[in-house]
Amino acid sequence: MKKTSYALIGFVLISVMLTGPIVSVQGTTYNCTGVVDAEATWKVKTVNNGTLEAIFGAFWQNTIEFTFGPGSSEEGAKMKTKVTYVNSSYIYNPSSMFVTMDPVDACLILSDVWWWTTEPFTDTPDDTNIGTVIFTHPENLTTYCQLLGAGFILFAGNVSERNAAPYLNALLVPAEDYLTELDWDNDYVIEGTTVTHIVSVPPTYYGWFGNYYVNCVETWRYSKSYGTFLGYKLVHNNGTTAYETALVTPSAGFEIPGFELLVLAGISLSTIICVIYVIMKKK
Repeated sequence: MKKTSYALIGFVLISVMLTGPIVSVQGTTYNCTGVVDAEATWKVKTVNNGTLEAIFGAFWQNTIEFTFGPGSSEEGAKMKTKVTYVNSSYIYNPSSMFVTMDPVDACLILSDVWWWTTEPFTDTPDDTNIGTVIFTHPENLTTYCQLLGAGFILFAGNVSERNAAPYLNALLVPAEDYLTELDWDNDYVIEGTTVTHIVSVPPTYYGWFGNYYVNCVETWRYSKSYGTFLGYKLVHNNGTTAYETALVTPSAGFEIPGFELLVLAGISLSTIICVIYVIMKKK
């Protein structure tokens, strides 16, 4: 798989947070850390065809796979990643066609990736050294989202899983403080380390490849102790779970340092635009 393909796949990677440098932000001390060679596996737990069709229409499978990657629309499919490099004092320039912003402090994590499959993983990864960036200072991420909205009206607003993509792939710890220091859009609710997106039709924005047709709720869960992304869940307004993913390695439980699941930045495919321009900027 060519590296450019992950612009479509989006944000389904695994990174790692462990011990490391400490940064003080707005009175809160954040830990930005990493370890090389950590592996983890992510699994699609639920795919409810009928409910997904009600939410996204007849082409729901395209919506899911354009967002999460080829094979992610199949229940039981798994993805594996292995961290190859961590730089916890990375200086990152988030400027793009729509954003002009000074370089910021960040964590850079590179990972090898075995994309979604129901077959055993091969010895060789499908993609190598794919990068993710985590802003060290929450206020810089809020500024980025606001500037993005000012430069690209489709993204107008504060922090959302759409606007912040791909910068919410993992959190610094304490994760709860990191989330609460961000200025979120009005249709987002933060409870501890759970991010909830309440979708009311018509929503304030639509994805390019998949629109919301009914009210629903999306949630992203993080580990309080380690900032690990624990899972994503999409629920129809009738209470039926339409789609769910979860970190399944290590088997001892989610609250284990060293396994960080990159945030899936929402079902709305408008998030892909952010990734595309980040990739173009790096090239």
